[in-house]
Amino acid sequence: MKNKNYNGLKNKLSKIAVFSIIFAFGYAVFSCASSEIANSEDVNQAKIHMGYSVVYDASSGDDYTVTAQFRFGGSKGTTLRLSDPSKVLVNDVEMDENSDSFSGCYYQKTVSGTNEFTIKFIDTENKEYTNSVKINPVKPGIIDTIDADTKTIVYFTGIPIKANETVNIVIEDNEGNRAEADSDISGSDYVVFTPENMQTLVAGKAEMYITRSLSVNLEQKADEGGNFYAEYKSEKIPVTVKKKAVAAKSEQ
Repeated sequence: MKNKNYNGLKNKLSKIAVFSIIFAFGYAVFSCASSEIANSEDVNQAKIHMGYSVVYDASSGDDYTVTAQFRFGGSKGTTLRLSDPSKVLVNDVEMDENSDSFSGCYYQKTVSGTNEFTIKFIDTENKEYTNSVKINPVKPGIIDTIDADTKTIVYFTGIPIKANETVNIVIEDNEGNRAEADSDISGSDYVVFTPENMQTLVAGKAEMYITRSLSVNLEQKADEGGNFYAEYKSEKIPVTVKKKAVAAKSEQ
């Protein structure tokens, strides 16, 4: 079990936010990855690194954002624009090319109606690499009140945590303070908050949401390797934070 205090924006949640907004490659953004662009026909196809992500936010509708990025020179190397006949597809639909000065070249598609995704990459030598992922939904269990002065177990609905997954729960009070706790214990269906986790919260109305994330190495990949990241963010639900008032110190 991993429980952490929240003082301002934590690095982990900051990365998740960038991951979702930019196109889910937070690990690259925060590790000085290159944004330069080269054509894939000019590099050794066996040396292409593949990075895939699928991100879902329940508050934004039913769409999943699927992203693929290819690099030469490792996970931080030059981004690649796929040269014919090379292409990348998700669920048999070709993905759209995008590029900008911050991210380099990447491929993206919005998918709805399914939580299972298969990404097929075909290189310039017509070699195919196929990798699949299933997004496991999650949402908070029924809970009305959070007692910030005692240890609180928050259960979630959905399948228990699987290998390579982390479930993170965030509580936001009505003054903008946040507390979080997470777990990566396989088979668990709850997360534990301690008073230390919740010391910044104030009593009153609040909201809670859960993020379930998965990070695995690709099964089919070139020599340079690759990874698949998946994230499911639940809708926010209302909760009430209960907390004892702190007695003011008397003046001497």
